[in-house]
Amino acid sequence: MALSPTREQMLALRRRTETIRYGMGLLQKKRDALVLAIEQERRLFASLGKRFRDLCVRISMVYALVRMYEGQHMLSLLHPGQIPLVVVMERHSLMGCTFAQFRPAHSEDELHPSTMKYDPALASIHLDDLLSALSDADEILWRYINVRAKLVALEKDLRDTMRKINNLEHAVLPTLRAEYKRIREILAERERQDRYTLKKMSRKNRFISHEHENGLL
Repeated sequence: MALSPTREQMLALRRRTETIRYGMGLLQKKRDALVLAIEQERRLFASLGKRFRDLCVRISMVYALVRMYEGQHMLSLLHPGQIPLVVVMERHSLMGCTFAQFRPAHSEDELHPSTMKYDPALASIHLDDLLSALSDADEILWRYINVRAKLVALEKDLRDTMRKINNLEHAVLPTLRAEYKRIREILAERERQDRYTLKKMSRKNRFISHEHENGLL
């Protein structure tokens, strides 16, 4: 709906336009920071992904050797005593973007008795290799999950930020500029009409005054 063509409305539109420009500038700075952070996280994610895939290949190979030489019964010995893994979720924020990070409930420096119930003397070296590979993959797995979660959140926030910037730049600001121009043109036309009316009344007053001086009225 068009605003009333008054000078107060024109000044209010100017202030609102400046405020939106300032806000868009902040969004653009946030966009640049998000792009930089995403590029860094993508490089880290690619590096972790390669290491994780290499470990998966190693685990698959050792697992096959255990199945081949030890049989399924040896793997089943690792199950008794296993407790459910409790995962702790922590909230972090970057440039207003909130993302979750995950970790096991027990920190690495806490002492926990091993729940692997098997006799190393009765197991082959392949089972030790399998447990070692799983241990190596544990740290990378959590980093892989956390970087992925952070990357997804940053990319979503970047899309939202870009949508806001585009909306302000291509919809909101042009509308405000057009409305400001419309009101300014109406006020300018009113001023021209007022000046014309004032000049006309001034000429009329001078004519009446002249008539009075000559005794014609």
